[in-house]
Amino acid sequence: MDDNKMDLLESVVPGLIGEFLQRFDILKSIDLLAPVGRRVLSEHLHLSERVLRSQTDVLKTQGLLTSSQAGMMLSDEGRRVMNGLEPVANRFLGLTSQEKLLAERLDIERCFIVRGDRADGDAVTKQLGTILNDALAKLLPEGNNTIVVMGGSTMASVAMQLSPELSNNRKLTFVPGRGGIGESVDKQANSVAALMAKRTRGEAKSLYIPEQLSESTYHPLLNEPTVKPVLDLISHAGVAIHGIGKAGDMARRRGVNEEILSYLRKAKAVGEAFGSFYNREGRILYQVHRIGLQLNDVQHFNHVFAVASGHDKAQAIESYMKIAPHQTILITDEGAANAILKK
Repeated sequence: MDDNKMDLLESVVPGLIGEFLQRFDILKSIDLLAPVGRRVLSEHLHLSERVLRSQTDVLKTQGLLTSSQAGMMLSDEGRRVMNGLEPVANRFLGLTSQEKLLAERLDIERCFIVRGDRADGDAVTKQLGTILNDALAKLLPEGNNTIVVMGGSTMASVAMQLSPELSNNRKLTFVPGRGGIGESVDKQANSVAALMAKRTRGEAKSLYIPEQLSESTYHPLLNEPTVKPVLDLISHAGVAIHGIGKAGDMARRRGVNEEILSYLRKAKAVGEAFGSFYNREGRILYQVHRIGLQLNDVQHFNHVFAVASGHDKAQAIESYMKIAPHQTILITDEGAANAILKK
């Protein structure tokens, strides 16, 4: 629906679009926070409890909400309606055109933008996972699919939104893109791959090696019986899912020494992906020596999903896209998108 038609609709039924968007917001927020009480929801939406009560009563009457002592939740019909109306809401909000603009600016295949800013809270992350699930459902072919997964807090969060329906007519194998011994267990690529497999009723492989390796231990490990089969799967995979981090945060997480940390600061590193630290221009400054998926490897993948959000990550996202494969699909939020597009 173009802007002229929206204006005509608003002139015939004044307030219709605003009413629709408010109710859609309520459905989305309940889905994110469920089970949720009216007071918490009113604070989240910045609506008075009186207005919220009026709107939720209508939605309950329509069979879109259920309520219990624990709070309100979407019914199955409510979730179906919400998912079906997402493109309409995005069109009214201008997100569809913004997604196209962002993809063109970054010179990548596709962008998906969810509402909000992850830097203001974690609720946005659930939406990112839902978008990832929907995109995988549309793009993965039937049959065998090997999906390489990186680690990190964003990956661990979006994994929770994947659904068993992804395995309909598909055999999904999730493979960690790197080792992870030495970092928080729930953020390790092994853990994320296992969680995605559990959520989708797929299969997971493991890569139990330290993330960073010395030259003397690197090459012998490549042919280890527990390592080589996983590396072979990675080399023949068609899909990768990864995050993008801020350089300082990721350097500390990776445990790089003070000499390298000082170098990255002086060289003005802004972000990290696949163990590669880069500056604003996308020039790689330092590569973590490790076994697993590297930036060069994903150039031949069919689909590469980059999931990163928040206005504070805008520079890291924008600069990474200068070295990302064109077939990258970015899933982000308004906070990051607006910060990139306003430049």
